[in-house]
Amino acid sequence: MFSVLATGIGQSMTFTLLAPLGREVGFAEIQVGLIISCSSLAFTLTSPFWGRKSDRWGRKPVILLGMVGYTFGAALFAVVFSFGLKGLLSGMPLYLLVISARVLMASLMSAAPSAASAYIADTTSAEQRVAGMARLGASRTLGAILGPATCGILATIGLLTPLYIGVTIALVSTILLAIILQEPPLSTLRSTTRLKLKLLDKRYFPYILVGFLTFLAFSMASQTIGFYIQDRFVLDGKGTAQALGTGMMVAATMSFFAQAFLAGRLKMHPIRLMTFGVPILMISYGLLLFASSIAMLIVFMGVLGLGLGMVSPGFTAGASLAVGPDEQGAVSGLVSACPAAGFVLGPIFGTGLYQIDHTLPYICALVLMLPLTYYVWRFGRSERL
Repeated sequence: MFSVLATGIGQSMTFTLLAPLGREVGFAEIQVGLIISCSSLAFTLTSPFWGRKSDRWGRKPVILLGMVGYTFGAALFAVVFSFGLKGLLSGMPLYLLVISARVLMASLMSAAPSAASAYIADTTSAEQRVAGMARLGASRTLGAILGPATCGILATIGLLTPLYIGVTIALVSTILLAIILQEPPLSTLRSTTRLKLKLLDKRYFPYILVGFLTFLAFSMASQTIGFYIQDRFVLDGKGTAQALGTGMMVAATMSFFAQAFLAGRLKMHPIRLMTFGVPILMISYGLLLFASSIAMLIVFMGVLGLGLGMVSPGFTAGASLAVGPDEQGAVSGLVSACPAAGFVLGPIFGTGLYQIDHTLPYICALVLMLPLTYYVWRFGRSERL
């Protein structure tokens, strides 16, 4: 749980700082979007591979490998940006090094969430699965609360200071993993499995589709919200980081509530979580367009976080429950790839649309949620029948 918390802190810090950092070194909006898209593509392609490897090698080695890769890649990413801020690198060489650092980090980091989800599946019964996945998601979300909160404070010292703090936390987590984490007993029984699940398998494809489309829409909004805040309220880089950090913290707090209470305590069924969560997301994208102040925009980001916190454990636990014990690593790899797959195209579309009109990313996200709301309702109805 602490390893998931650590990566949640580091990733939320990066998302909070990337827009102002990009502008500080002269990157255009669409270039910033491409940084996330390239690393998300690497994450998407490697997650299923690491999920299958966790079935063969065991959960702990794969989680540990992912954390080592994340720590090294995050440190390299911060160092490259420091060269850019000091004027030692600029233009295309700086841009290519930034992308390379993120792609390297994502390719190795993807091992950790895939194996972590499988670890939860190994150590929970079917009745406990939703709550177990919700606790895992809540740990990630708690990191998303602490990351922006820390950013808002540390950004006054320097834009890169939060990134170095995130690297330090990840390093501590990696050391604790190596010393403390125990391999689940069932993993040793599956060390010879070579399952490669089909993406379109009807048992879990609806959950994969919901996860992908949810994060496609979310990535269009989240990767432009920093520019939206800066341009709409005329802020400098540090002011943008502080406002965005507060908004992300509120969004993550509401997401944490949904995962810890609605999914964890109340143990709502995965389909019910998605049935309520997707319409809330749709409404939140519309609300963002009507924010007349920073305070109002932060409240609307909280509504967005609530919806996302309901959908995430819904499609994660639903896919896990749809397969057998010997397929948990493989399906966890596919599920872990869903958010990253959404972030492959979303930032490009979002930043490209933003350059045309500042409202277009949020309008498109809202429109995308309309058919998904109907699809989830139909899917839930067929499952009940």
